Amino acid sequence: MEGFNIKSFIFDKKVILVQVLLILFAMAVFDKDVKLVFISLLVYVLVLLSFIDYKYKAVPDYLLLSVLFIAPFVSDNMLQFIQNGFMFAGGFVILNFVVTFYIQNIKARITKNELLKNQTALGEGDIPIIAMMGGILGIKYALLAIVVASCIALVHSVYNKIKKEDETPFIPYLVTGFLVIFFMVDYIKLEWVLE
Repeated sequence: MEGFNIKSFIFDKKVILVQVLLILFAMAVFDKDVKLVFISLLVYVLVLLSFIDYKYKAVPDYLLLSVLFIAPFVSDNMLQFIQNGFMFAGGFVILNFVVTFYIQNIKARITKNELLKNQTALGEGDIPIIAMMGGILGIKYALLAIVVASCIALVHSVYNKIKKEDETPFIPYLVTGFLVIFFMVDYIKLEWVLE
């Protein structure tokens, strides 16, 4: 992350505006108690991570760790947070391995593109965010958040193909998907999934 300076993001007007709007929205949706403080901290860090990943396509580990330390306090049940977070992240680690294997070994040979031999499906920074999503939302709602994130990222990926850019940062879309489901979870019914 050459040229990275956290202060340039902390004091960026766009970052502050998005953080303030989301925190005000959280204040309107959730009870004003200690949990709201942790929700606000989590939103603050997630927005910061999103802007950093969008610009650098990499994020500092200390911000990812702070997400993993703050997120259990947002969850209703810490033990459930740990179980769901590990299961959800573990599933995505295995999925990442399989898709990366396909990209590096099969697709690279079929397309004869040597650049694909170093390509990965997910970045290292995506897995802690995915763990946080699974821990807070639970498995079913986290999967729904991943679908929302993927649909939005797909639009950006098509735009990148037109502009001939290689990478699409995924953390901004994971955060968007998470926040949409997190704020709307009381209004979303997933009974149709079980039928």
